[in-house]
Amino acid sequence: MTPLRQLWQNMITLSDNQIGLAGLALLTGLVSAGLITLFRLAIELPLVSFFPIESAENFEAMSRETRSLLLLGGGALLILMFYWLPQERRSVGVAHVLLRMERHQGYLPARNIILQWFAAVVALLSGHSVGREGPAIHLGAGTGSQIGQRTELAHHRLRILAAAGVASAISASFNTPMAGVIFAMEVVLLEYSIRGFIPIILASVSGAIVSRAVFGHETAFNVPALNMHSLWEVPYILLLGVVCGLVATAYIYLVKAFQRIGHLPLVLRWGGLTLATLAVSWWLPQILGIGYDTVNDALNGQVFFITLLLLLGAKMLLSSWAAAVSFPAGLIGPVMFIGAAVGGLMGQLSIWLAPDYPASIGFYTMLGMGAMMGAVLRAPLAALVALLELTANPNIIMPGMLSVVIASLVVSEVFRLPSVFQVQLGGNVQYQTPSPVRQMLRNTWVAQAMQGSVIEVQRTLSREAAGFILQRDPDWLLIADEDTLIRPAAVAEALETQTEADTVDLLTIPADRQAAGRISLKANLQDALDLMQAHQLQWLIVYRDERRHQFAGVVSRDDIERYYQYRPA
Repeated sequence: MTPLRQLWQNMITLSDNQIGLAGLALLTGLVSAGLITLFRLAIELPLVSFFPIESAENFEAMSRETRSLLLLGGGALLILMFYWLPQERRSVGVAHVLLRMERHQGYLPARNIILQWFAAVVALLSGHSVGREGPAIHLGAGTGSQIGQRTELAHHRLRILAAAGVASAISASFNTPMAGVIFAMEVVLLEYSIRGFIPIILASVSGAIVSRAVFGHETAFNVPALNMHSLWEVPYILLLGVVCGLVATAYIYLVKAFQRIGHLPLVLRWGGLTLATLAVSWWLPQILGIGYDTVNDALNGQVFFITLLLLLGAKMLLSSWAAAVSFPAGLIGPVMFIGAAVGGLMGQLSIWLAPDYPASIGFYTMLGMGAMMGAVLRAPLAALVALLELTANPNIIMPGMLSVVIASLVVSEVFRLPSVFQVQLGGNVQYQTPSPVRQMLRNTWVAQAMQGSVIEVQRTLSREAAGFILQRDPDWLLIADEDTLIRPAAVAEALETQTEADTVDLLTIPADRQAAGRISLKANLQDALDLMQAHQLQWLIVYRDERRHQFAGVVSRDDIERYYQYRPA
């Protein structure tokens, strides 16, 4: 191994050095944000350039015939893109990211990433009632994963780098860097750790910088001045949280209901969704595309009550259908649209109930968005931080906490429902919500429990070589090419009893030998434990580079158990 490669491994790939990981996270954030920028431009530029509309979300300005042709053409193209692909190649979106993080240590295939980019562009260009954030999360996580794979990063750091890509993607999509960090740790990594915060924060900040350089400093929504005028509004905010919780529950149940058609051919699942979207959009074109223009109108109280109610029902139907049949676009945007509709309805209702009270429709619309996001995605802290960043108003924190927490409790404790992403993965036997022990082992580098006092030796040793090795007082001897461990005491005993022999054969002398498997130094403790259980082993030989036979140490099942019991605080 060249000195440069050795330095690279010691600083970046096979170490716990934070500076190296921070540098890779910064690169991930920039590349991920650049990819998200291209993704957004690929959607927005064609719509604005080739159609007489002012913004890429203004499908209402198109004629019915144009909207219909776009929808039908996009739906047909998506079915053709996916029809001949094997099932594992079709997997995209947030559910795909969570599955790869749980079962594959954050290794995301490049082919699925490319497919996600093109499929989401087609879906959003054609006006399907979906969001861009889910695909952005896949693209961001995939960027981090690919950079980590190319640099041969250790598994516990590869997962952090994938989460850093997610943070950058969320930051670039909403211009909310803090929410990007919290979402990545709350939903993707499923933990908060000091080791993960630094690289993820760097990636999120770099994503926000790229986004602001291209799209400006405005957030995804045009939020008016929002305030809670009196503490008398607290009971109504609590009621809003309950209503959002009930709507979030209905949304998750709808996803479960539509999953029953998952066995149907692709042409029926996606073709039916396209035709349903076409039928609804004939009278409600506001449901087409991401719908943030309609959300902005709702924030300013410019959508009438009946229209908002109809849009709520339509978006619930189409978005839950798309989420259930693995349509290659996101559900986060639609969930926020639904929350805005619920909050807008509650805001208008408050004016009718108390016409003399200066209630703000936009205030309740914003709270509804946060409450729905927190309840459906099981990400209450990310939703609250998003509210703070989108409004740039600290007065939103207290009412936001109330609405988000109440809505989340209704879904999780009253109806005992998981997040919508877990519902999407409910039929996948490979996915299980990790236990705290599994989570800890998966985030611990194998080197932290490894025994380093092991010497690799040849099967046959001369007396002089054996004596020299014993002077170094190792704990174990590894017999090269035999994957077998032997105690030094057995060699010492053989030297004493076989006084006339010039050499010692380590495979024939009386000894308690331990068979061992092989594992890479890139692995984590959960990798090691899984391998031991699969092959009924007690020991593993850890190699820095198995191709070059660079031995690093050994780890046993007892070592892992001791590390778990006495791990550093």
